[in-house]
Amino acid sequence: MNTSFPVQAVRLASPLGRRFGQSVWVYRYRDLLIDSGPPGTAARLRALPIARQAHAVLLTHHHEDHAGGAYALKVPVYAARPTLELLSAPQRIRLYRRLVWGTPRPLRVQLAPAGLPLRWIPTPGHSPDHHALFDAGEGVLFSGDAYLGVRARMGMPGYDFAALLRSLEDLIRLEPRVMYCAHAGRVERPVQRLQAKRDWLLEMQARAVALRAQGRSFAGVLRELLGPEGLDAFASGGELSKTVVLRSALEAAGQRP
Repeated sequence: MNTSFPVQAVRLASPLGRRFGQSVWVYRYRDLLIDSGPPGTAARLRALPIARQAHAVLLTHHHEDHAGGAYALKVPVYAARPTLELLSAPQRIRLYRRLVWGTPRPLRVQLAPAGLPLRWIPTPGHSPDHHALFDAGEGVLFSGDAYLGVRARMGMPGYDFAALLRSLEDLIRLEPRVMYCAHAGRVERPVQRLQAKRDWLLEMQARAVALRAQGRSFAGVLRELLGPEGLDAFASGGELSKTVVLRSALEAAGQRP
């Protein structure tokens, strides 16, 4: 599907991030940069035409792989108020995140002025401050980390299963024509993909509740529904894990993990 305004994209990853499959897409739409990649790739981003031709950066949320590179760009950086507040007093991130993405730098962020072609859509779930960006006239959606994939199984502190379901419903109602995900790239048939993600989450939650009612252990349910934890969970001390997702799904259903 073609739009009136082409979308340019660059995929950014540090050497260690590339080795472990951790990369992020940064997009330029009209004269706006959507997210800025991690601090460890800021110098590369700054040298690229995609950044040199941008007049402002719009941030979807505060995570360093999205906001961390903005310090190096000599343009205004805009975000929704919850993101601005989190970035104004950033918390120290754990070692594995500094190794994969780099250490965040101080960042000046402003509330967006009126008149921008993209509208912030509150989409908490991945993180409490998460917002998607939407051009209603063109049907173009920049989903940040709200989508990630139909069967995305990992979560971090701040992940909220119930909020994510509500956010997916909100995005579905927008009826976007094309979607650009920060980690999955361009997504065709976005309404169908968002619906598939919602349906998979609901099915996983229902099965988890049923298995726990049968007396299955949390660890057993995790292995059956999401698979065993991998290197990400080990390296992060459990901060980035499938356990986060399953625990939140059970709590959203009123069940004790």
